Amino acid sequence: MIQQKADASLIADIQAVYRLHEDGNHLSSLVGEDSVERRKILHVLNNQEFIAVGIRLGAFDEKVYKQMQCSNVLKLWTATSGFIHELRKIDKKNTLFQDFEKLANRWEQNPIKKLT
Repeated sequence: MIQQKADASLIADIQAVYRLHEDGNHLSSLVGEDSVERRKILHVLNNQEFIAVGIRLGAFDEKVYKQMQCSNVLKLWTATSGFIHELRKIDKKNTLFQDFEKLANRWEQNPIKKLT
């Protein structure tokens, strides 16, 4: 997880995903095409799914990761959820990025608290 902060390619791809979303682009429209943007989205999602699976299996500490990345995970889920749902429909695989979705939903229900 620490390497995420030093991975220039991942950082650039995350920024590209956010930019696409903020510009009003529907990321779900990129599911069926082979494009640079689609590859960037999948790079980011695969990385996030890896971490979410690691958290579910106990390889990574959820409390620490949540304190460091809660708002980023929720922002990423908001930006990519339409893409994920469309990808699941097209590929007929409801399990795609399921750990990321469950993590984001759980954190959305119980976000980090402001320190007092």
